[in-house]
Amino acid sequence: MEDNLSNIQRQVLIIVDKWVREEKTPVPRPYIINKMVDNKIKDFTTIYTLNALIKKGYIRRSCVSSNKTQYVQLRTIRYDK
Repeated sequence: MEDNLSNIQRQVLIIVDKWVREEKTPVPRPYIINKMVDNKIKDFTTIYTLNALIKKGYIRRSCVSSNKTQYVQLRTIRYDK
């Protein structure tokens, strides 16, 4: 099932997975965007990637009381930690 993921989608999922394992909270969208910008991926590309991962069922949007967008991991992928 993971074969249908692009390299950028895989990178985003690894960022989400590491956050979830360490922080045990939904991942803030700015955190994901900043990490991807550090990897030389533009912010609009990251947002497009997040939307694709939502459609594929790997993550979902979550809003907290501050009304800021965060993401919750629904499915994991295998990767070297």
